[in-house]
Amino acid sequence: MPPPPSRIRLLGPITINSAHIGAPKLACVLAALALRPGTPVAQAELIDRVWDGDPPDAVLNVLYSYVARLRSALKPIPGAAIRRAGSHGYVLEMEPSDIDLHAVRALRDEAVELNSSGRMDEALELWRQACELVGDDALVGLSGHWADDTRTALANERLELLTERYAAELNAGHHAAVLGDLAALSDAEPLAEPVAELLMLAYYRSGRPADALTRFETVRVRLRDELGADPSQRLRDLHLQILDQDPQLDAAETPATPIQLPSDISGFTGRTAELKALDQFAEDAALAVVVGPGGAGKTALAVRWGYSMVERFPGGLLYVNLRGFDAGELMSSREALGRLLVAMNVPRDEVPEGAGEAGELFRTVTAERGVLVVLDNARNAAQVRPLLPGAGSFTIVTSRDRLTGLIALNDARPVPVGMLERADAVELLTRILGAERVESEPAAAERLAELCGYLVLALRIAAAQLAGEPTARIADYVVELERRDRLDVLAVDGDPAAAVTANLDLSHRVLDQDARDLFARLGTLPGEDFAEELIVSVSGLSEADTIRTLRGLVAAHLVEQHRPGRYRMHDLVRLYAGRAGERDLNSDGRTVLIDRFIEWHHDRAYQPITDEEANVFLACEALQDHPRLWRLVLPLRNTINEWRVTRRIYDLIEIATRRADEAGDDLGLFRMTSMMANAKRSEGSTTEVIELGTRALTLAEGLSDREQTIASGNLGIYLFDHGDYARSTASLRRAVDLAIGSGNLRSQQIFTSSLIQTLVSTGQLDEAESYVQGAETLWADGLTPALRVRLDLCAAEVQVAVGNYDQALETTEAALTLARRQPHPFLDMWCMKIQGHINLFAGRPDAARAAFEEELRLSQLRKLPTFEPETCADLAEVHLELGNPAMAADFAARARTKWADLAGATQTVLEFVAAGIHNILGEHEVALTHAKVAVDAFAAMPWPARHELALVALADAHAGLGDTETAREHRAAADRIAAPINRGRRGRE
Repeated sequence: MPPPPSRIRLLGPITINSAHIGAPKLACVLAALALRPGTPVAQAELIDRVWDGDPPDAVLNVLYSYVARLRSALKPIPGAAIRRAGSHGYVLEMEPSDIDLHAVRALRDEAVELNSSGRMDEALELWRQACELVGDDALVGLSGHWADDTRTALANERLELLTERYAAELNAGHHAAVLGDLAALSDAEPLAEPVAELLMLAYYRSGRPADALTRFETVRVRLRDELGADPSQRLRDLHLQILDQDPQLDAAETPATPIQLPSDISGFTGRTAELKALDQFAEDAALAVVVGPGGAGKTALAVRWGYSMVERFPGGLLYVNLRGFDAGELMSSREALGRLLVAMNVPRDEVPEGAGEAGELFRTVTAERGVLVVLDNARNAAQVRPLLPGAGSFTIVTSRDRLTGLIALNDARPVPVGMLERADAVELLTRILGAERVESEPAAAERLAELCGYLVLALRIAAAQLAGEPTARIADYVVELERRDRLDVLAVDGDPAAAVTANLDLSHRVLDQDARDLFARLGTLPGEDFAEELIVSVSGLSEADTIRTLRGLVAAHLVEQHRPGRYRMHDLVRLYAGRAGERDLNSDGRTVLIDRFIEWHHDRAYQPITDEEANVFLACEALQDHPRLWRLVLPLRNTINEWRVTRRIYDLIEIATRRADEAGDDLGLFRMTSMMANAKRSEGSTTEVIELGTRALTLAEGLSDREQTIASGNLGIYLFDHGDYARSTASLRRAVDLAIGSGNLRSQQIFTSSLIQTLVSTGQLDEAESYVQGAETLWADGLTPALRVRLDLCAAEVQVAVGNYDQALETTEAALTLARRQPHPFLDMWCMKIQGHINLFAGRPDAARAAFEEELRLSQLRKLPTFEPETCADLAEVHLELGNPAMAADFAARARTKWADLAGATQTVLEFVAAGIHNILGEHEVALTHAKVAVDAFAAMPWPARHELALVALADAHAGLGDTETAREHRAAADRIAAPINRGRRGRE
């Protein structure tokens, strides 16, 4: 039966509907597009191929005209069109079967598959049809490097096709019928040894051994003269067999080369690195294991690579599905060996009954034959080992298991196959749905790929459903995936196997009971990933058994260890695990599990939160109805302490507060009130913070000394921010006393450092110094690096307060060196702030400005805006000292706009700065008003060092107004305060 005529011919003179395309460049445009129908070809690529690197000046206009002419010629062909692909390319859209080259390839693929399944007659008919279409030469009339290279590749492809067809003819006993064709082909391809081998065999079977020997000699001479080489071992062996009249050469005994691989998958995308790895391993190893989760495309990868290496494996391409993760029964080693041996032309009744003997025979018949063996879907290493072929072969094993045993004991080289890259996932959708459809909704296509988790199976199911509805929008399907259970949507109706859930079932069914239980437990937990310690805590197993079971889940590609000590699941696997938790754990079991999860996080509330922060947020939102939600929210105190407060944190604190109130949980109410106060403090809401801090103190009265310590200490800090140094000192003293009395070293350390600050500010330097010395002695063995920095900065503040500026700078520099090695995002900035203040009061404003500017830069770089108001106020004061009133006013304005409720101490500093600015500008009446406010506020705090400076500013304002007597009185009052901290600044006057 002749093949149907092709609409476009490339294998010969190039035609459309039998009409010859005479213009070579026009024909070249058609050929370049028709070689890859449905795939975009870049405009630059087309130009390079058609004009061979030397395009005319108006090349784009010429190309447009060629495309227009081809579009007209294609109109009679239903569904055929040339469309734009993006802004710089074209794509030929038509059925590949309407193009002779692709029709030939499809016929050849089907013939190979039929032949491998024993349907030789049907396969031969398809091979013959393909050979009728293939012609003698390709791309007739085209010139240039691309045309020449393509023609050479197609000629090689044609020769492979003819060789396969005539091998099948000889295997079917048709040697006499094809003898003439083979002789002509061998004459045309005198160096093609596979063709010479077939011709020699045909001569011999036709009773003409002398002609067979003559052909061998002809080939031997040509090889020697043209290539300086000898015939292959295979051809030399055939020559000796003919000389010996070996009975194995009889037609009935001639084995066909098995090619058993499944059909190559159309639309195969990406995997460049994996294909290269197989290339490399085939050179220096005998075994590769392609491992990854179900649905990742492991089999497709192995098949694609195998077909690309047909010439490298003259002994054949063997394939067997071991059913390791199928719904049916696991394939035994003996059954698999039986299939492989029959494929290698061992009669079925000669296959040994025992697996050991069958394995020995398989190794024997494959030895040095150059065979590729693909063992697909293996359960484990034990199933694979008896099936490994003899020397000189290469084996690819695919599995959902990691097959670590094969790597350890059999020198297997691993080829991990995971999710597709984003671009490759979109490209896969494009190949199935068409470029025009995907390019019309690029954002929806990317979102679809994301919702499919970049898993090949999920992407193909989604694309198949969309392909079945050509008018459906990708965006509508995306909405469906977002609104419904994705596992329900990612399934093909009427085909139970075409579903992500069914695929995951196959992995789940082989787990042991411990693994199933742990998988269900992990599916019940909220969050993105899990610390190993958390998994041990909630597993219900011993630590050793948990680690063993966890490794099993990792080996099964149901869990991934993405970082040392941390594990996660693919999005779709997590959804499946959630279903397993609902199904396999009863309500009480899930409740206990969640309680353990919450307590594990609560117990680590005072540890760094970097690894767990995202999980805590997600878990809080998932469990917001839990009565003890506050225990899960509490670890976010670390986020607040790093000045990274968001609306999300406020919402969670408010919800947790309501839950604690509903449950009558006073401790929870206290904790959440304290957290809210700290959160508000980070935004500068000083008035509200003091109200919350006072409420927390009231709540703490009925609780333990620990809570009272925290409440008193925090309120002391809030009062210090507000500028109420007297009350702050009293509150912090109480907190320190309570901490000492209850043995709470951590609170003692934190609140003592804050107390030292208040004592320095209020001029109680002896007491401040005694606290520093006592802390050095008492905490020597219990200081964390962060607390060491805090204590050093306290010591520096005492040193500068007594006028020891150089010693203070040395102390601060040491603290800064240590702070830069810590993960805290603000410790080094705090050091810079203190350095700036030291230099300012020492009369070194340029050095102070450098320190404050670096602090401001880091706060902006690290997105810590809460530091900016105070730093801007510091810079305003520095520029005032430098005599830059305009810059001072600018920074003062920036400080006021950063926070609506600016801290009381900072507000007063800005009043002092305003007084100085107006004094410099000669606006003494205005300066007088600001200076009076600053003097009164600093006196009330009290803050002697600042009080002294404010009095000097007030004196300057009076002097400027001509009131020298009052000015003298204010200067005398400043002199009576005579704070050592101002020695450097006063010395500059």
